[in-house]
Amino acid sequence: MSFITCAETWITKKEQSDDGWAEIKPFLFLKLTTSDNLEGWGEAFTLPAREKGIVEIIHDLMTTVSSLENLSPEIFHTKANQIADGHRGIDFSAATSAIEMSLWDIKAKREDKPLSHLLSKNPKKKIPIYANTWSEKSPDSETLSNRALELLDQGYGGIKIYPLQNRTIDQAVACISLLRNNIGLETPLMLDLACPKDPNIALTLAPLIKEFKPYWFEEPIDGESTRILASIRKKTGLKIVTGEKQFGIQHFVETLASDSADIFNPDIAGVGSILDMIKISEISEKNNVMISPHCWNSMSVAASAMLHFCAANSNTELAEIYPEYISNGLKYSDINFVIGNGCAELKDRPGLGINIDVKSLTKLSTDYKKTTLR
Repeated sequence: MSFITCAETWITKKEQSDDGWAEIKPFLFLKLTTSDNLEGWGEAFTLPAREKGIVEIIHDLMTTVSSLENLSPEIFHTKANQIADGHRGIDFSAATSAIEMSLWDIKAKREDKPLSHLLSKNPKKKIPIYANTWSEKSPDSETLSNRALELLDQGYGGIKIYPLQNRTIDQAVACISLLRNNIGLETPLMLDLACPKDPNIALTLAPLIKEFKPYWFEEPIDGESTRILASIRKKTGLKIVTGEKQFGIQHFVETLASDSADIFNPDIAGVGSILDMIKISEISEKNNVMISPHCWNSMSVAASAMLHFCAANSNTELAEIYPEYISNGLKYSDINFVIGNGCAELKDRPGLGINIDVKSLTKLSTDYKKTTLR
């Protein structure tokens, strides 16, 4: 018989990446400790100014479920849905994602298996990945193209760019043309429009860039606007990606019903739980929609969970990696995967496979909270 005896959370400091390319957002980590001294790590997806609110949800939820013995991911998933009573929200879902992730880490460690081996009898050894090139510095097209070439040399299998970042539509076309010329037509080039308010922007851009064979057309409008998204998909003929800020299963059911997407990219640390990810993948596969997980989180805990999910799931394709977040994570954690030949390969370790130096993490954090549960 085992109980969760302690919940601890950390919010890391915002800082510049070591290479100066991007700003490292705050990450929210959770550690659960059991009465038999097993530790499980989780991470919550965060949007600006919401981190402390998610911390409070996590600790309140753990206080509520602390009386449950042998708390499993499945039991917690049921309890969390009862507590939500149909009103989850992205912050509640981020909190439950972190908790359930921690419980999976504990469960897999207890069975002395990598999480992917707990989720599947025959997990994939190599997971296709792409590199996200986001930078707050709004790099010019030549700088962006050089960055893409560097990342491909480092072993990434595709490149995602933000062509409309501080660019007109014509400038975006020129940027995409330059990248295609430099990286070739065979390398997957993903275009993220980052939810323009006006759907006509996507409709105007699409025919101008078709010749450059974009691998996908991400967030041409906010994911909640499923009717408009369906119209854009039909009119452009491009592969539409959506879902990174959505949560729970019902939204994805409705998006499938409206025939609005070719690929879903739910965030492993925000969608609600790994169990939700599995269910979304199952219903998506029946509708010929793939899963390419979003991961605007650390490349330690959340990225490891994402890759374990991908390894265990047949309906996934390219997973998202933020290259500059890797060196940041190494300041307090090891990284549980190796990149090469367009793929990430998980190390053979129990649970999520992550080892975190708590002292280093605490030094790099702005907020720490501990709740003793039993």
